[in-house]
Order: sequence, then C-alpha cells, then structure tokens
Amino acid sequence: MVEFGLKLEDNKVDEWSSEYIDYEKLKSVLKRAKASAQNRDELLKRMPPGVAAGAMQEQKDESRSSALRDNGTADGVDATPKRKTVKERDVSLKMAYPRNERSEGAPMVLGPYPLEVTDKLSFSSLPMPGVDTDTTPLLKEHGTPTKKVKSWTNLHLTVKSYLGFADDKKLLFKAHDDADDDLNSFKLLYDHEVNKVKCFYEEKTHEISQRMEVLVESVGTSELNIKKPKHHKRGNIVSSMKNRWESILQGHSVSMLDESINNKTSSVPDVDFKHSESLDDEDAGWNVAQEMDNKRKKELFVRNSDSIKRAITDIYRTAKLLHNFSIMNYTGFVKIAKKFDKTFPDLKGLFKGNNCDDGKQAEILAAKMELIYSKWFCDGDIREAQAQILTKKGDGLLTDWTQLRLGYRLGMCSILAMWVAWDCVWGQFSRGQVSIGGRSAFPVFRGIFGLLAWHWFWGVAVYVWTRYRINYIYLFEFDPRNVDTPIDIFNSAVDETLVFLICMLMYYKSDAGDMPLWIPPGAYPSFLIIYTIKCLIFPWKIRLPMWIAIKQVIMAPFIAPTFFVTYVGDVSTSMVKVFQDLLWTVCFVVSGDFILMVGNEQDHAWTEHFWYKKIAIPLVCLLPLWIRFNQCLRRYLDTGKRWPHLANAFKYALSQSVTLFGAFHPLYLMHTKQTDLHTVLLHDDDDDDNDDTTIVIGNYQSNLFQLFWMGLFVSSSLYSYFWDVYMDWGLGRPEFAFLGPRLMFPKKTSYYMVMCADLVMRFMWVLTLVPPQSGAKFELPAYLSAISMTIELFRRTIWSFFRLEHEHRQNTEGFRRVNVVPLHFDHNHQHKYHQTKRVGWKVLIEIVVVTSIVVALSAVSVIVAQKSANLKLSHERDL
Repeated sequence: MVEFGLKLEDNKVDEWSSEYIDYEKLKSVLKRAKASAQNRDELLKRMPPGVAAGAMQEQKDESRSSALRDNGTADGVDATPKRKTVKERDVSLKMAYPRNERSEGAPMVLGPYPLEVTDKLSFSSLPMPGVDTDTTPLLKEHGTPTKKVKSWTNLHLTVKSYLGFADDKKLLFKAHDDADDDLNSFKLLYDHEVNKVKCFYEEKTHEISQRMEVLVESVGTSELNIKKPKHHKRGNIVSSMKNRWESILQGHSVSMLDESINNKTSSVPDVDFKHSESLDDEDAGWNVAQEMDNKRKKELFVRNSDSIKRAITDIYRTAKLLHNFSIMNYTGFVKIAKKFDKTFPDLKGLFKGNNCDDGKQAEILAAKMELIYSKWFCDGDIREAQAQILTKKGDGLLTDWTQLRLGYRLGMCSILAMWVAWDCVWGQFSRGQVSIGGRSAFPVFRGIFGLLAWHWFWGVAVYVWTRYRINYIYLFEFDPRNVDTPIDIFNSAVDETLVFLICMLMYYKSDAGDMPLWIPPGAYPSFLIIYTIKCLIFPWKIRLPMWIAIKQVIMAPFIAPTFFVTYVGDVSTSMVKVFQDLLWTVCFVVSGDFILMVGNEQDHAWTEHFWYKKIAIPLVCLLPLWIRFNQCLRRYLDTGKRWPHLANAFKYALSQSVTLFGAFHPLYLMHTKQTDLHTVLLHDDDDDDNDDTTIVIGNYQSNLFQLFWMGLFVSSSLYSYFWDVYMDWGLGRPEFAFLGPRLMFPKKTSYYMVMCADLVMRFMWVLTLVPPQSGAKFELPAYLSAISMTIELFRRTIWSFFRLEHEHRQNTEGFRRVNVVPLHFDHNHQHKYHQTKRVGWKVLIEIVVVTSIVVALSAVSVIVAQKSANLKLSHERDL
C-alpha cells in the first residue's frame, strides 16, 4: 500500500503547493513526540515508584517557584504562576509561524491564518506507569515550544547519561521537558496547518463566488441577454419537458448538497446561445445592408459565447481543483489524527472535529456552474453540460512522436496478423493442411494470447479512466512515480504482439514444412515462453505491485484484501481459460514435448492422465472462485457487515457449484448416458417356444440432474448479472431512470447498452467455468475457446470501467476512511512518464531500422518458401 504522502504529492496543484497540509512534517514531529514519551516511560519504569513520585513533586515545586520569580511575585502577592494573556500567546505563535500581517478591517480571507489559542498540553497530566500523580502540569509554559533549544546543561546531562554518571532525577526532569515540548509542538503545528488550509480554502471559495457573480452580471447587462424565440418553445415542448425531468433526476444529488442552488440560479439571465445564433435571420429579407449587419452581429455573438464558455470552464475547473484540494487535506488530517490516537491512547479524540472543510462548498459552486452552463448552452440538460464543461484531455495522451511510433508498429502488427490468417486459411483450403488451431503447440500460443489480450485491455481501461478523470492511481493505491501512461502501455503491448505474431508465423511455416527444419518447430513456442516470462517480470518497478497483489490474492483469507487485491481477484475469475492453457504450457515444457515435437503427430499422453483431467484442470477452474469467496469472508470478518460481503460470497459459491456439477457429476456426462438403460426379461409359461421378451426401460434420473444443473446455471448467471449492475456499478436505480445518482461518462445510452450486453456475456462466462473434455453437453467446443476467452476479457474490461467509476463516486465497501476521491488532473509532476522523453529523430531512426528488418525477414521468408516449393516439385518429378 502506497503511503498517503505520495498520493498527496501526486494530486497537488503546483500553484497551491505551499497551502497544502505539511503531512511529512507532522509525521516527523509526531514521531519525535512518541520517542520522547517512550524515553520518559523507560526512565519511570527504572526508578522505584516512591522515588519517581518524589522527583515529580520536586519538579512541580521548582516549576512553581520559577514561575513566581519570572512573574515578579516573589513577595507572595500571587502564589500561582501567571498565565500568559491571549495577546502574548498570539505574539509567540506568530513568532513560531510567521505570516503576512493584514490591515485593520480587512476581510478574513485576505488576512493571516488565525490560530486557535488552546491550553498547553503536558505529559505530566497523563497517568505515568507505576506512579500516582495529579493532573497539575509540572512544567512551565514556553513561548515558542516548536523551537526546542538545548542548553549546555541538557547537553551535559546527555553526555553523562551515555557515560552512566547522570543523576536519574535530572534525566527524568529533562525527559519530561522534552516530552512536553514535543507534544505541544505537534499540537501547535497541527492547529497551524488546519488554520492555514481553512484560510486558503475560504479565500479561494470567495474568489470563485466573485468571479461567478461578475460573469452572470456581465452577461445579464450585455446585449447577449436575449430570450429564446417563442416558436422554438412551441415546437419542442415535449423535448423541453423531457430535459427538465432528466435535469431534476440528475440534479438530485446536487440538491442534497445545498437546497438553495436552484434558487440562486433563478437570477441567472435566460440566454440560449444555441438559438440566439440564428439572430434576425427571418427578418433579414432582401436588405443587403441589414443582412451584413446581422452577419457581423452573429460573428460577434459567436466570439462572445465562446469567451463565456471558456470563462465558465475555467471557473468550473478551479472549483473542481479546490474540491480536490479540500479532499486531500481533509484525508491528511484524518490520517494524522488517527496516528496520534494510536500513539497516545490516553489523549484519543483530542483532534476530533478539528479538521478543515471537506469540500462541500466547492462542490456546491461546481454544481452551480453546471446549472448555469446547462441553462445557457445545453437547453437545461445537465448531463450534456457535465460532458462539455470539463475537458477530457488525459494525462500524457498527446505525445506526437510516441503516437507516431505506436502507429507504425500497429501497422506492422496488422500486416503480420493478416499474413498469419491468410496462411492458415489458404493452407487449409488449398492444400488440405491443418490450420494453426490444429497444431500441437497451439494451446501455448492461445494461453499467451490471453495474457497479451489482457495487456491491451488494461491499456484501454487506463485510457478510459484517465480520459474521464477517474482517479485509478488513488483508488488502487499505486505509487504515482511508477505508473505508465496509456501510450506507454500500448507501446509495450504492440511490441509483445509483434514478437507473438512472428513466433506464431515462423512456427506454423516450420511445422507445415514450408521452411527448412534448420530450427526445430518447438523452438519458436519455447522462445515465446521465455519472452513472456521476461515481460511479466520486467520492468520490475512497474510489475512489482502486480506480483504483490497476486501474492496477497493467493494468501486469502489470511491477509486483509485492499481494493486493488479484490480487483485482481475479480480479473482472475475471468481468466479461467487462460489459466488452463498456461497449465497446459507448463506440462508441455516439463514433459519435454517441445523438444520431440515434429509435425502434427505428437501425442501428449499426459493430457489423458487422471491427475490432469480430474484434479489439475478442475482445480484451475475452481481456484479463482474459491479465492474471491475467501476474500468476501475476510471482508465480513474485518467489517462485521453481513451485507454485502456474505451476499457476494454466495455469488461465488453458486458459480463453484456450476463448475463442480459440470466436472464431476456422473449423471450429467454424455458418455454415461448408455449406462442409464437396463433391460427386463419377461417369460411366458404358456408359450411352448419359451421366447423371452426384452423390454428396455430408460432412466430419467439423468434428465432431472440436467434440469437441476440448468437451473443452477441460469440462477448463477442472473445473480452475477444483478450484482454487476446494482452493486458493482451502482446502476439500476428506478429513481434515476435505472441509472445512478451522478455519472462520470457523458453518454447515457452507453450505460443501457452495456447493461444489456453484460447479461449475454455473463451467461458465456459461466460456460467458461465448465472444464474442457468433461463430456458435458454445455461444454464449449475447442475451436471456440479463444473466442470465448477474448469475449470474457472484454466483458471484464467493460466491467472495470463502471466498477471504478462507482468506487470513485462512493466508498462502496469501506476500503477508505474518507468517502470522496479527488478527480484525476494532470499537474505535470515528476512521474515516470515525464522523466523519459523521446526525441523525434530517434523515433524516425527506429522506424527506418525496424521497417528494414521486417522487409528483409519477409523477403527471406518468401525466398525460402519458394525454394522449398521447388524442392518438393523436383522431388515429385523424380518419383
């Protein structure tokens, strides 16, 4: 799990970086306070209880007498030390944390950060181990506790303590001084950071409100304040009512933030920029001068409307960034307060409620801008306004030279893919050869193809999340310094695809006899296996989170799963067919068949063994479901909530039942159908011929179990579909037109289309759980395995789009302490993809070199194939 400090740095706005919480400094001061407290406790444990109590009383008396001397009350006028006034304490705090002074009467948003004056904390007020003390602080107050200056006496005591000559009482006094100073340093620093964030947040909200009011006022007093023509209202009365109804539904969550938003926007001028662009077209007539004047007015109107769009977009983006600012700071204070509670249990709850704003006001301002934009430019359609107002340019998606490199490599992949497909089809139909699907090592290529397909789908998922600002880095708790952009992922995937297609083409040519056997056919899949292992391990910094997550997935339920671990577990349930082929690949290598393989006559005897068909393959089908089942149970143990964790576990239990019945039940298998028939011999005593009559009676028990399995299959598919839509995606709510309260993707039709497609693909997923060669009627044919594998991986990719969208909007299963998540913006931080830049001429040189190599290999392949064909013809003539 990545530290919050890295998340904070990744989501910082550079212009506001000094206004964020100083999380690392708070951690270091808290760590120092913890060390001082531990040192004090160790000294108290070493001393006898009576001696410790006496020393503490002596220190208290000395502190009081010192306070009397300092305040000039040695004559006995006042027996208690005089506490500093509020003004004196405020001056000392300003010396500790200087800020710019503000003038008299200036608003708070423009002044210095106000510091809340609280009582000074002391470790002496806490119960000490083995010592009975009162609650009176033993130490005198310090003006600047954050600036701890060690005197020569303290230095002398420190040296003597190392040498073993120090007095225990003096060491105890010094430990109390250090502990009190460090504790008060942390509290003052915490209060300072809270007030700093609060003041900046109020300042920015005030600025955004003023900018918004100025914009609305300027539009209202300008010539742009033009009502929509009446004929547009009469012609679209049905559509306007529909848009109004959708706006009410989609704005329901916004009204929950602040019921006064709609009242505030009621004063917004009613301007329809779409219809106003056709200004005075009907009245232009044949007057050339008036027509030119109207044309000039329309051009000016378009420019002004574009300017207003840019202004609204800029204000809206600032409001969203401010919302991210408040979320990150709020989360930081929650985390640091929880660390304090764990460190000092006796002071638990000290900072409860002492936090910055959680961003509600910024969210209200952003919602108001959405309403204004929808009223002016989108006929009141908030969904369309949300899609337009926030730019969708993703981080690192527009790198010209990288796109050029990706484009030409994609072109080579397309050519190689067509070449492989043509050779397979042409060889099968023209010469009667077995296609690549019937070759001995095809399961190796199919399994690696599954991994490669998921690499492509992962790049698509990252692209979609980045484009629509779903903060997957924050949700998955990735290290932002080691995250690939979608372009980087696609470049890696296209390189792997090139190697995959070349190996497949060379293997097919070699195994079909179209190339001389200088290299054995089994060498090509072997090289592809080694290359795949290398890609799964390197680059290590990028692959490390994946392997850590896989280890945690395997160790379920002994490790509490994170959101990313559960995501990996969900993905593993969609890769059952891939795991089966990978198991086949391991056996293929271990058995040595890749060395002995010649042509298509290789018989893999181990595929018919009992341990492979009845143990290994069913375990591979069941293991991902069993892991997710255990993860759900562990979440129930950690949270104590039956819903949704036990209900989710029941979903995977149903899927396991489908697999078990499909793999092991003898009454279901087709090859046992013949044993379900038995004969009855009837003998007639009156018949002289003694002929026996044979009657065949069928056993209908098999059909009953098939019907039971069918019901189990349908129930599991429908239950999984319901969980996808309602729980994982947060859709299917009738009050929101069977969608969700607030969506991040612009097109509503995409949600409905995906919900319909998921129903069909869920049934196909359950079919993939039936082990191959089990004899089941519903077992997928071997030639459809690659297609069903790809469809299921595609379904899981679509599922991940909406799963992370729902997790971004709502903390569905309680993985985070704070429900809100900041939007993903590009802040130009030093990520991995900002540190390596490709120069244009290097990319051009690479294009030339790679293209030359591909052309040379293609020419050599064609020449070799022609020579091989000529050798065959000459050999046939000789015969």
